[in-house]
Amino acid sequence: MAARLGRPIAADETARVSAFLADVTGLVEDYCGRDLDRREGQSITLYPEGGCVLPVPARYQTFLTVVSVEQDGQPVTDYTFTGRQLTRDAGWGESAVTLTASWGYEDVPASLRAIACSEVIRWLALSPGVERERVGEVEVEFSGAGSAQSLSASTRTSLRQGRWRRGAAGSMTLLREGPVLDLRRAVVLHD
Repeated sequence: MAARLGRPIAADETARVSAFLADVTGLVEDYCGRDLDRREGQSITLYPEGGCVLPVPARYQTFLTVVSVEQDGQPVTDYTFTGRQLTRDAGWGESAVTLTASWGYEDVPASLRAIACSEVIRWLALSPGVERERVGEVEVEFSGAGSAQSLSASTRTSLRQGRWRRGAAGSMTLLREGPVLDLRRAVVLHD
């Protein structure tokens, strides 16, 4: 933060800057639907609905490593982990499954760090109770008494355009060369 502000952070600002960084991290994680900070050896409880596949919520998928799996207090070893789900030929039944796992970034990517710092700088520049200021034609927008700090529209746009938003990672559009099928009318395929 000091490098981005271009000045040292004063002793009386340290607690406020730290709190803002924690707040921004939480808001970004909630917006993206993913935990970004590294969590080590934590428990995750999943609730299967029968079947052989047990999906892991996207929130935990960032560099997820599974240490152990238990169901009904018993270790489970006959599963396959694909990074997004646990598969078990015998099925999962319907009782809770507890994973001991680690997930999140060891080092937060520079683009996320820049987004978080720019949001904190914006918050530091606003007076308490002021949600937005504009210099040309002097405009000040006050927030309501119950409103809290929130992510700016530009930050939400940056997160949406990046790969951070839930569902954005790992998806791509594939185009096939050749005739385009018009599905608005009946199509007959021949061998």
